[in-house]
This record gives sequence, structure tokens and C-alpha cells, in this order.
Amino acid sequence: MNNEQLSDTNRLLFDYVIADILSQVCRNNPNYCVKHVIGEDSFQVATWKAMARYEAKALEHMSGKRLDRHKLASCICGAIIEIQPLEGQNGAKIPKNANEIVALYVGLSVVKVFMMYDVLRDAPMDRRDEIRRYLKNKFEMKLPSLEENVCDTQEYHRNIINALYWSHGKCDISRKECFRYDIWAYAKIFYHLELFNKDYLKNFYLEYARRLGCD
Repeated sequence: MNNEQLSDTNRLLFDYVIADILSQVCRNNPNYCVKHVIGEDSFQVATWKAMARYEAKALEHMSGKRLDRHKLASCICGAIIEIQPLEGQNGAKIPKNANEIVALYVGLSVVKVFMMYDVLRDAPMDRRDEIRRYLKNKFEMKLPSLEENVCDTQEYHRNIINALYWSHGKCDISRKECFRYDIWAYAKIFYHLELFNKDYLKNFYLEYARRLGCD
């Protein structure tokens, strides 16, 4: 598989989201690095193959041939968890759930990209690049606070990260890893998180647009 075989959307998301987030993680923490080789493939090819597998699996149960943003985010999240691209630099120890943390925020960033696209359709054409940069750098997807949880004592993002980490199990018979990741469940979670952030992003954009004189 090579870059030409990727859809335009997946090529954009790989460069704009996955590679960017992993690069930021490694720049900000010298103990982290991205594996150059995963299995028999380079990191890029392993990622593309995993993304393609998850998308194909999702499409098996769909009448259409295109994934919506939430299923796409879920597939990319699952791909990151499966290939585990982050490791410790020169054998350094990193948190056991480091890849799951990255996968969650990659998935959220995928949803954010599409939400930004929706907002930017109403922005003046000559200011869109400026507004896009501002939203990319300043707008952060929010997760429900502990106060908004119902009958829970742990923060929302920790619950999700734990659930992602626990998708790695071990088969009692083969004693090998049994990876259980539910594309549909996490697609629904990303859908609800978009709804949770929809008005927040709209107001964030409108405030900035007023400052630019674009309203």
C-alpha cells in the first residue's frame, strides 16, 4: 500500500491529524518516539493498512459505501490502538496506556476537523484560512466534567481511556492477545461528543469572527 492508494480524506487526516499529534507528543516529551517499523511495515504503511481494515469491517454492515465522520473517527482510533505506534525512546518507560490516550485524542481531532469544516462554510472566503488556523490552534474539544457525570467518581476521559486500554485482552485458549474494539460503540461516543461540543464551537467561532469583523 502506498500514499496514492489512500483516499483524499484519509491522506488529509493522516497528515493533518495522526502525524501531527504524534509529532507533538514526541516533541514535548523526549521519552516518547514513534516506531519506525510495525510488523513488516513502516509506521505509515501499517497505519494505512489498519485504517483500511477497520473501514472495510465497518462497511460490511452498511448499505452505503462511505463512512460518516463518527465511524471514520472510530476506525482511526481503533487503528492507532491496534498498531501501538508510540514506544519509549531508547527503551524508556512510558505509561502503559499512552497509545490509548493518543488514540482518543486522534479520534476527537478527526471529529473536530469535520466540525470546523461545517463552521467554515459560513465564513468569508478570504478569511477562511486565517479562521481555520485559529480554530485548529485554539479550539479544544471538551469532554463532560466530573460534575456532569452521573453516579461516577472518575473523570470522563479516564473512563474512556481505560475502556480503550481494556480492549486488549488475552485469549484463554491460545494465550495470545484478543483485541476487542467495538467500532460502533465508539462511533456513537464520538457522535455524542460532537453534540456536546457543537454549540461551544459555534460560539467560539462567532466570538472570533466578530473580532475580525466577519459577522
